[in-house]
Amino acid sequence: MRKLLTAFFLLICIAASSQNFLSWQFNDRYFSFSIGTGTSTYFGELNYNKSINDDLSQISAAIEARLLNRIGARIDASYFTLSGADRNAADSSFQRQRNLSFNSRNLHFQLHTIYYLKPYQGDYYKRWNFDPFLFSGVGYLKYNPTAELGGERYLLREARTEGVDYKKWVTTIPVGVGAKFKVNEFLNVNAEVSYHFTFTDYIDDVSNTYAMEFPNSTAELLSDRKDEVGVTNPEYYDQIQPGSPRGNPDNNDSFLQISIRAEIFLPPDLFSRKNKAIIKKPSAY
Repeated sequence: MRKLLTAFFLLICIAASSQNFLSWQFNDRYFSFSIGTGTSTYFGELNYNKSINDDLSQISAAIEARLLNRIGARIDASYFTLSGADRNAADSSFQRQRNLSFNSRNLHFQLHTIYYLKPYQGDYYKRWNFDPFLFSGVGYLKYNPTAELGGERYLLREARTEGVDYKKWVTTIPVGVGAKFKVNEFLNVNAEVSYHFTFTDYIDDVSNTYAMEFPNSTAELLSDRKDEVGVTNPEYYDQIQPGSPRGNPDNNDSFLQISIRAEIFLPPDLFSRKNKAIIKKPSAY
């Protein structure tokens, strides 16, 4: 939480200092730019306790447009890390005996539809001091699970630890809730919580059964790591072998993000060659 609060104040300073290039006229503004940071928590086979990560692990940037009285649209791009490890499981559990882990650096592009719980005030600088909203949409995630072995990091997709070739990109469905807090006429600070459903169970490289064949000996060691911890449970130790269950294919992986953003309202002529508003709205808007 302390790291998130520190990031909160840094974002305010960055956003405030970046306003010099903006026009200070009170003409209405339907577009805004935001930058943010926050935490990312993965949920899958390698998060035994379903614990929430509190480390800053993401950066994001977005462009938003206010379309209707309560509706907005946002294009969002983010870079973040996800990780999980069986070492956090109970000593006698199957997960601790399995002894797998992963770390993934991810690139995520999203398109959101935003629903505001309060109606538009008519002029952006007269907006609500507290403006809650809901959002959902669709995303496209590039993920790349890796693991460390002998002091080196290896790409788990290439190791084919379960004998499966899975894709580098996957579709996601984000759903979230947030609120905008007005700082001044031109600046908001936004807080958001979003949950992201994915259409894959291989974010962590763990889903089905242990592979029967491997491209090399390193891939075999990355697939079955029970001997690195010895025998913590004889029953589970004997069960872990080629062809035996390695994960649960019935549930796809997902992740949770808690974000804080600084949002700046853009002049309507910012993208216009002739310094004219790129869209015009009726005054009743």
